[in-house]
Amino acid sequence: MITDAIDHIGIAVENLDNSIDLYTNKLGFRVVHRETLPDRGIKVVFLAGSSGETTIELMEPINHDDETNTVVKFLKNRGPGLHHLAIKVSDIKQSLSELNILGIQLVDKTPRVGARGHLVAFIHPKSTIGVLIELVQVKDS
Repeated sequence: MITDAIDHIGIAVENLDNSIDLYTNKLGFRVVHRETLPDRGIKVVFLAGSSGETTIELMEPINHDDETNTVVKFLKNRGPGLHHLAIKVSDIKQSLSELNILGIQLVDKTPRVGARGHLVAFIHPKSTIGVLIELVQVKDS
């Protein structure tokens, strides 16, 4: 698997606006992208520091009572905090195939369109020392 770099760090939050305030007004990040992903049941905001190389993704459930939503489950079981680590890959389909051959447990066997229009797929934390890893193939790459 060709790993290009860390794309972003995903953080589950209870309140997106309060979290944006913390990261922008107190920690110096800036909002670089905001969208709602109805199919995933979440609102997301991407923040960047001065270099803009790696971003932070803040995720809030659209419906906090939806017990089937993975972010709702995460918040209920663990509270707000680090949710996943996202890694850029140049060819997500090839990466998934290689990981599958190596016996890595995948959440997604095929990529899907995620935030910012990028192709994404997740690796199950059981195969990655308890860390949910998202593979990201940047749109137009």
